[in-house]
Amino acid sequence: MPGSKTDIEKRLLRVNQGIIPEKIIRLTGDASTRSYFRAYYRDGQTRILMLQAHPGQNEEASFLDVQSFLQSLSLPVPRVYGHHPNEGLVVLEDMGDELLEIVVQRGDEGLVRALYFEAVDLLVRMRRAVNSSSSTCRAFDLAFDEAKLMQEMDFFLTHFIRGLAAIEPSPQASETLQEFFATICRRLAEEPRIFTHRDYHARNLLLHRGRLVMIDFQDARMGPAQYDLASLLRDSYVSLPENFIEELIDFYAEGVGERESDSRQRFDYIFDVMSLQRNIKALGTFGYQTHVSGSRRYLSSIPRTAGYVQRNINRYPELARFRSVVEDLIVEPALAFAALHFTA
Repeated sequence: MPGSKTDIEKRLLRVNQGIIPEKIIRLTGDASTRSYFRAYYRDGQTRILMLQAHPGQNEEASFLDVQSFLQSLSLPVPRVYGHHPNEGLVVLEDMGDELLEIVVQRGDEGLVRALYFEAVDLLVRMRRAVNSSSSTCRAFDLAFDEAKLMQEMDFFLTHFIRGLAAIEPSPQASETLQEFFATICRRLAEEPRIFTHRDYHARNLLLHRGRLVMIDFQDARMGPAQYDLASLLRDSYVSLPENFIEELIDFYAEGVGERESDSRQRFDYIFDVMSLQRNIKALGTFGYQTHVSGSRRYLSSIPRTAGYVQRNINRYPELARFRSVVEDLIVEPALAFAALHFTA
């Protein structure tokens, strides 16, 4: 079976001339077809093995391209120790298992504060480093344009509303919802674009030797400056105090020069609109993973994500005409999951 322990052992035998690790343990992966394993070698070293679902189809090309680009900018990403394209296998530096999400759950407030400031500072560093780069990384040819943003909204409609929530909106509700999606996606698509990690949150930041490391960056593309910040601070997996979120937004804005009051007001507005789109997109992913793939890993994150949507749809008078349909078709169905108990 593709992605099984037996499958990876066969692939390792082919690329390592009969030498395989002493032990291989499957790791919890992301919402993709990739599989991850930790390999333990006789000399005490470990490596992470990233296995593509379809060997020989170059599915790992984006990961390798973005990894090389970020490493060239001295940004913290795992090193690549081996690439075997015919087997769809990439051998990576093992950065451990201490996700930022886990650190937050332990509740060390001082450490959590320090790490989130570091995470935001890393976004500032990445923005500055990318701006001075002349790279031809493929991420520069991809963008969160209106079509891409709307594609994510359509995915949400299919897999959360019609799929997981099993709701068929009335024609009038569907029209209003589509108008809402078009409104926020158009505004975001009109924003200046910078390089974005695209999935910058507490499950994709690892604490390794006292510093944060970025993972799962293969889908990087150009998007609004607030994209990664919204992913981090309106994170489906972590709740942060609102006053702390404001501190972190201030820290980022100061770091990238958004100091003027008019400029900062616009920055905050786009941050909230970006959060709306990003959180709705996340609900679509959770709907697909639950309803189609049969995973329960993301169910407990649905109510928190709905809370973010509810906060932001109520924040701006210009979105008031969409409030009712967003509450009925997005917020209320998602908040209903808070009454359930989940096991991963």
